[in-house]
Amino acid sequence: MGRSPSSFPRRFRVLFSFPSFPSFLLNSTPEFLGGSRSLSTLSYEEIRASERPFDSSVFVLHGLLGSGRNWRTFSRKLASELQNTSNSNEWRMVLLDLRNHGKSTEVKGLDPPHDMENSARDIANLVKSHGWKWPDVVIGHSMGGKVGLDFVASCARGDYRESVVLPKQNSFGY
Repeated sequence: MGRSPSSFPRRFRVLFSFPSFPSFLLNSTPEFLGGSRSLSTLSYEEIRASERPFDSSVFVLHGLLGSGRNWRTFSRKLASELQNTSNSNEWRMVLLDLRNHGKSTEVKGLDPPHDMENSARDIANLVKSHGWKWPDVVIGHSMGGKVGLDFVASCARGDYRESVVLPKQNSFGY
């Protein structure tokens, strides 16, 4: 059995006094999600092992309260390793700052609701606005993993109105 907040010492009670969330942050309506948002794009950083043209892309999605730059070292090492092990592919790592994280907090037009579905749609908007090919691989940590799953599921359903080649499924020998 848990203790009620009033049974904790006063200095701990503040942890339990959360204002109620506005309902629009918790609930989303299909009309709002149907494309009425502006096409604002996320902030991102590209990492490549060389300056040669790339053949394949990896999107790296951070977790809650993170940002793309949390994954710089990992992405540099992965790009280098992929360059050394891939036959001819040059890889580009795209480290995204998901909505309300990192430099994407400065992007105007990423309106509520701030949920996984809209975060996945933000990725599709980024791809389309830059004229990129869809990513070959999506890597996500924690919340970024959920956004990545929503993104590839939406791609598979055709939610983004284009033929999408789904990201490759590969265990990299593990």
